Amino acid sequence: MRVSNDTEQQFEQLVQAVSLEKKTDAEWWAEQYEIERAAALAIKSAEPFSETRNRITQKAYETVNKLICAHNCQNNITTTAYGASAYCVDLIEQLLQHLQKKKQHIRFFESGVGGGYILSALRHCPNVSINGCDVYLDRNLLGDLADCCIEAPLCKALLQLEDGSIDLFYWNDVMEHLPEDEIDATLKLIADKLSPDGLFVTITPCRGMGPHDITRFAAPAETEARGLHLREYCYYEILEKNKKAGLTPKIYAERCGKTCKLEYAQGAQHCRAHATAEKRSFLLCKNIPVIANRSIRRRVMRRFGTVSIVITGK
Repeated sequence: MRVSNDTEQQFEQLVQAVSLEKKTDAEWWAEQYEIERAAALAIKSAEPFSETRNRITQKAYETVNKLICAHNCQNNITTTAYGASAYCVDLIEQLLQHLQKKKQHIRFFESGVGGGYILSALRHCPNVSINGCDVYLDRNLLGDLADCCIEAPLCKALLQLEDGSIDLFYWNDVMEHLPEDEIDATLKLIADKLSPDGLFVTITPCRGMGPHDITRFAAPAETEARGLHLREYCYYEILEKNKKAGLTPKIYAERCGKTCKLEYAQGAQHCRAHATAEKRSFLLCKNIPVIANRSIRRRVMRRFGTVSIVITGK
């Protein structure tokens, strides 16, 4: 039985002490890192899928969201995208067109809606219904888009949907936020909710180029994420996890600036070739001391990109 009382208490004390007053960028990052690191420890200490873990997770993202918004406001930056950008919209629109060749009406579901960047871009697409979820919904950012979203952890949200009801499931910068002891069950549940021809899109920062969370700014000497990126993944690891859940690669996607290039005919073969090459490089960088240094590792891994885009299906 796990004991999470101490770590949860430490996290709660830090939350109570959060300051949104003006400070330097380094001070903002340091405070966010302290919160995220304490939250990560508390989340990992709690039982998988427990109400305790859910409560800590929601409080963590609510608190971090306040810090990010206050920091951005001080620097006159608008908080909306949370990692999403034009190439993500282009990718989804191409996949919707592909799916609509077989099925007229498409149901799209996004995990981790953030500020609603993706849902807003898709809300007027013909014959597409949009839904999503997040552990914390910022209704000031989402506006009326909040009405089509569920404020809940992903698995709890998915359990409210019928099996086989999602045609396009999309998550961007979400997989790495899930506790490692929940990832297999989560992927299996996503697979259950996909329609027979449905597609599952994963976009996540490449572990070989990490860390990608607040650790990168606040603790640059670290080689692994210590904040709310509870486990970052490489492309090959994502394929392995999907395979375990009964999902196989369908389409190969490659980012090209503000657009995405998709390979349909030989997509599965391209995915496997990419995974094999990346696995060799990552294990080489990880296990040979002379190139274990993060900056050298990143140069070696650069050809695989800073993010992994994986598209699978049943």
